Amino acid sequence: MGRLERWRRVARARPSVGDVLRAVLRRDRSPATGPAPSLTRLDALIDEFAGRPVRWRVGGQPRPLPAAVDVAAYRIIQEALADAHRHAPDAAVAVRLRYDPDGLTVEVRGDGPAIPVAGLRARAESAGGAFHTGPRPEGGWVARAELPAPEDEAEPA
Repeated sequence: MGRLERWRRVARARPSVGDVLRAVLRRDRSPATGPAPSLTRLDALIDEFAGRPVRWRVGGQPRPLPAAVDVAAYRIIQEALADAHRHAPDAAVAVRLRYDPDGLTVEVRGDGPAIPVAGLRARAESAGGAFHTGPRPEGGWVARAELPAPEDEAEPA
């Protein structure tokens, strides 16, 4: 068997790009399991980090948020907690939500080393928000997302 014939056999045996894409798309259409990410489930998310030093508080008057903002805020917190735990498992982390007339501010502070922020920034920007991060003067880091959610555009409960 020549080289060309061997190459043809390998090419026929490997799945095509179209086959791979169809398989991925089929998997993406499968029904999601479990509840959708939402700040209404923040206590359950924090419970996933039970035994670790995580505190949280909410300021302002909580209200329904546009779905994109609600999911982005939840995912920012989820990713920040996971990264903080991965990079400094025993370091304290604090989560603060602040509702105001213009939107929602999500702030996550950690006592450990800085965490990767590219994904956090992308989530904030995908919801039309801004993202800031940096070291804290007393040590550790802070990540803050300011997400637009004007009170007059809140989704009904």
